[in-house]
Formats: sequence, C-alpha cells, structure tokens
Amino acid sequence: MRRRDYLGPALCGLGAACMLAALAVEFDSTAARILMAAAAILFVPGAYVTLALVRRLAGPPR
Repeated sequence: MRRRDYLGPALCGLGAACMLAALAVEFDSTAARILMAAAAILFVPGAYVTLALVRRLAGPPR
C-alpha cells in the first residue's frame, strides 16, 4: 500500500473522533455543532477515498 492510501481511513478516523468529541460536549452548544459539521466534512470525502482504494485493490463488483 502506498502512503496516500492511508488518507481515506485517516479522514474517516478524524471524522469519527470529531463525532465522539461532539457527543462529549453539551448538545445545544456551538462547539457540538462545529464538531458535528467537521465530522461530516471529514467523513464524507474519507469514505469516497476509502471506497476508491477498495475498488482499486479488490476490483469492481461483479
């Protein structure tokens, strides 16, 4: 695996960490909203990059 192949899972991991941090603070606070937005911003591209990695390694579905 190349070093850039770790980008997608790393973005997903950062998104998950932001979501867990958002759950740790008060739900109605601005910090929780910012952390949840950051989680979505990090997780969605991370999921697409990870999907592209899996499709490159395993091939397209049959």
